[in-house]
Amino acid sequence: MPKVLLLQKGAYCPIRKQRVQLLFLMRLSLCVCALFALSLNLFATGLVSGQSITSSIITFEVHNENLKASIEKLQQESGFSIFYSSTLLNTDRKVTLEKASRTVARTLDLLLQGTDLTYIEKGNKVILQEKKQSAPVLAPVYAADKRLSGIVTDEQGNPIPGVTIRLKNNSKHTATDQNGHYSIEVAENDVLLFSYIGYTTEEVFAGDKTSLVVRLKPTYSNLNEVQVIGYGSTTKRSNTGAVSSITAQEISRQTVTNPLTALQGHIAGMQITQDNGLPGGGIRVQIRGLNTASAGFVPLYVVDGVPFTLFNGGQPTSDALNAYGISGANGNISPFSVINPEDIERIDVLKDADATAIYGSRGANGVVLITTKRGSQRKTQLNVNVYHSLGTVNHYIPMMNTQEYLQMRRDAFANSGVTPTASNAKDLTVWDQNAYTDWQKWALGGTAHTTNATASISGGNAQNSFLFSSTYRKEGAVFPGNFGANNYSGRLNATHSSLNGKFSIGFSGNYAYMGSNMPVADISSIYNLPPNLPLYNSDGKLNWDIGSNPMAFLIQKNNASTTNFLTNLNLGYKLTKELTLKANLGYSLTRLQQTNATPARSINSTRSTDNKLNYADNQNGNYIIEPFAEYNKMISKGKLLVVAGATFQQNKSTGISLAGSNYSNESLLNSIGSAGTVTVSYNNYSLYKYSAVFGRVNYSWQEKYLLDATFRRDGSSRFGPSHRFGNFGAIGAAWIFTQEDFMHALPVLSFGKLRASYGVTGNDQISNYQYNALYSGGGSFYAYMGTSTLVPSTIANPNLHWESTRKTDLALELGFFKDRILLKTDFYNNRSTDLLVYVATAGQTGTTSYTGNLPAVVQNRGWEFELNTINISTRDFRWTSSFNLTLNKNKLKSFPDLASSTYASSYVIGAPIDVTKRFHFQGVDPATGLPVIQDQDKDGTISFTTDMIPMKTGTPYYGGFSNSLSYKGFSLDFTFQFNHRYGYINNTLTSVYSPYGSGYTNQSKAILDRWKQAGDNAPFPAAATTNNSAYSYLASSDYNWGNASFIKFKTLSLTYALPADWLKLARISSASIYARAQNLFTWAKQKYTLDPETTLPGTGSNLGTGQYIAFPQLRTIAVGLNLTF
Repeated sequence: MPKVLLLQKGAYCPIRKQRVQLLFLMRLSLCVCALFALSLNLFATGLVSGQSITSSIITFEVHNENLKASIEKLQQESGFSIFYSSTLLNTDRKVTLEKASRTVARTLDLLLQGTDLTYIEKGNKVILQEKKQSAPVLAPVYAADKRLSGIVTDEQGNPIPGVTIRLKNNSKHTATDQNGHYSIEVAENDVLLFSYIGYTTEEVFAGDKTSLVVRLKPTYSNLNEVQVIGYGSTTKRSNTGAVSSITAQEISRQTVTNPLTALQGHIAGMQITQDNGLPGGGIRVQIRGLNTASAGFVPLYVVDGVPFTLFNGGQPTSDALNAYGISGANGNISPFSVINPEDIERIDVLKDADATAIYGSRGANGVVLITTKRGSQRKTQLNVNVYHSLGTVNHYIPMMNTQEYLQMRRDAFANSGVTPTASNAKDLTVWDQNAYTDWQKWALGGTAHTTNATASISGGNAQNSFLFSSTYRKEGAVFPGNFGANNYSGRLNATHSSLNGKFSIGFSGNYAYMGSNMPVADISSIYNLPPNLPLYNSDGKLNWDIGSNPMAFLIQKNNASTTNFLTNLNLGYKLTKELTLKANLGYSLTRLQQTNATPARSINSTRSTDNKLNYADNQNGNYIIEPFAEYNKMISKGKLLVVAGATFQQNKSTGISLAGSNYSNESLLNSIGSAGTVTVSYNNYSLYKYSAVFGRVNYSWQEKYLLDATFRRDGSSRFGPSHRFGNFGAIGAAWIFTQEDFMHALPVLSFGKLRASYGVTGNDQISNYQYNALYSGGGSFYAYMGTSTLVPSTIANPNLHWESTRKTDLALELGFFKDRILLKTDFYNNRSTDLLVYVATAGQTGTTSYTGNLPAVVQNRGWEFELNTINISTRDFRWTSSFNLTLNKNKLKSFPDLASSTYASSYVIGAPIDVTKRFHFQGVDPATGLPVIQDQDKDGTISFTTDMIPMKTGTPYYGGFSNSLSYKGFSLDFTFQFNHRYGYINNTLTSVYSPYGSGYTNQSKAILDRWKQAGDNAPFPAAATTNNSAYSYLASSDYNWGNASFIKFKTLSLTYALPADWLKLARISSASIYARAQNLFTWAKQKYTLDPETTLPGTGSNLGTGQYIAFPQLRTIAVGLNLTF
């Protein structure tokens, strides 16, 4: 019987202990084995999953194996799982691959070569499938491994909202928010594409990153150029309005003294003419043609946010400072002469309703935004620019010499049967018959020396920037004597922002002075004096045989001093990430003081012997306050910008003109207070107030679909209380169609945009107080018992209201070959109604007219073309070109009761608004030598009412062509300007109603081909001393009217930048020397004028002086040096 061992609970048993230990060891061994096997599997999987078949390299070979066996061998040796359907693999196909090291992807390519199979990779899995199948046999599921987040910035570290982040070879994408942040789920082997319009696309491998900061580099395209618009900025790419610009670089290539002249030939749709080439001379600007009949067409000028008013006396229809003052040889004085072109960073011209609507009625005729230079976030630097130029007249009218002139005079007396005597022909009987003076060269043959020196210091850091500049310019004149002008100016621009970026402030201040000393009149007009006229009598006194003497113009002096102070303060505070409050505060003050001194020796003693002085003092003060808010927010895939605010503006003009006489001593002649007698010629006080509320909404969806809407309610003090306010607005939209997927198949077309705008704007450019009854001093004629009285000058019109213009703009913008070729085409169509005109009144009212609205309609339309090309761009050589062309045409569509109105002789339905009416010259009667005027109505008489016909006027097309070439340190730039226009074409009878040779007036050599005897078929009438009515009609005919077109070689600049190695020892950062020229050559259809630009007739367009002869633009050659320390 076996022994039984009984154990009590809790008793110790050695056998049990050994069993438990054995079981524990067995379990532990099993766990270790399982863990080891799992580790090997995970390790192998990790080796593969961390790689891609495009980067994993294996050594592989097969020899005459079928495809299935070869795939299975590849799976075993590569570690990648290869999925396939057995029906896909042709087991009969034999494959041979020599032993070599290849990537798994390359090995698969070779194995599947010649089959209908392809593969896709997902993680460590490879799926074989038919090429024609739209989906794999075993559909994989994308598995994201992690979330990648970060920020996208530009090169300066500023966040970029709206950047598209897309996975390569995958449809998954997202976009950055308004702060540039993004977040997206990715796998480690994913490649991310960061793209944004105007920047180079960046390609980044995800890898093991969980956070990533990406900096985008801008693509160097003109489309990325910033453009300043009302209360903000945009780019050429994203703009929905019609805006053209010129930058500091383009301005710096020209030695201009007035910044507006730098725009000539560069801006499509902007026509600029100069009254003359004298210092401070007037500039006339018209944007997109003429929209009105009598109201002003002057654009709104804004300098650093402050309206730069151009008028005195409250009269905005003139762009001259001395509109209510006196004038000298330089005529109208441009206020922009006190702005230094070297201080300007850029000028942006806003043209259509969408671009200008934010400025309301003030922008009815376009807006010119002038932005001055600012400091930058860099170490302090000093820049000095000095140049000296020489200016000369480059063309003279070919006039008759003494013998030719005298023969014309003899013919005139002979044809009229009159005998020359000392009383009627001193040139033939008294003066030296062999004397000769070329009066053009006598008056204009000098050289005008100009010296200009500008120094600026600038710098800044992340929170602050500053720039201070100062300029001195001394300009000479070509006249005999000491004439010219001196300019001084100083500008300070400063900005500051708080450390947290919430608060910002910017200040801009400019003070400028210009003093000029000129003759009292433009002595270009003496061109037609008799060539043998003596200046002095035998006693040394001025010769007054013909009633005038050119020396008198030089003795009588016009002195003018202009001061301008302009300041602007910009404030900004960011309440939230989206909302910013801003304010723009500005003030400008311009003062013009002038004197015209007339010494006794400059006066014809047969008329007067009293010296005299005319004095004028005009002042214009303007302030503006504009609080507004700006709201930015990303909504869905788009950016929303909302701007809302108000404008309060006031302009006050004062002026007085005095006449002084009876001076006891001519040394006191320049002081009005020293005159024995002082009379008030003119006294003015005028106040203009303007207020408005405005708003703009701009939305951009993925930089593809752009929408801009603007509303403004304007109030003007120029209208009565019941018509003071007007509502105006505009809407603009653009579609960048090259952002669409279907356009990617056209790589040649790199950019394409369609845009359109429509808006309504108002015009209040009339004199102040025209809705009231106005009175003026009656003078002695209306005196009552020796007491001066007031007489009405205009009757009241409480219904006077806004003139309105409806503007439409359609445009296409294209870029080719990565924007190397940029083409922009605009079509605009404007219709103006309720025209502000002078309405005739009955004589019983005591006035001749009043200002009112007429339901006439003016249509103004045109085309603009701009072409910019990068012709060649290499490391050392670059050549770019630009071309612009503008076609413009306006016409009067309707005018109720025109035939019975006072405008019957001025306007024609269907003809341009700036039409001129003239008789038609049919030729010269071969029998008599008299001019023949066409009798339009065949009634046997010539009438100014029925026989005048409308003539072509204005400028149907104009433009410019520029080139810029650079090679290493050299750069060459030049511009041509062209204008096709109509105007005076010769110097014959433009204002003389008498035959040739009837007075002491020389003529051009063209008149040598005049009628001389019966039977002559001559283009010019006979010389005569007796008048005939035919000559009166001739002066008002198309005899001297026609094509006055021209092409100008406007600018030429050659610059050499000295190598940096040369400058190191002198501690100079950069240095360049340059030579520049302005108005080098002019090609004109007719040569009998000094300059076709300065003599465009002053018709309704007002683009010109209305004079046949005016001082021309000078040809200037300058050399200079530019240094930066």
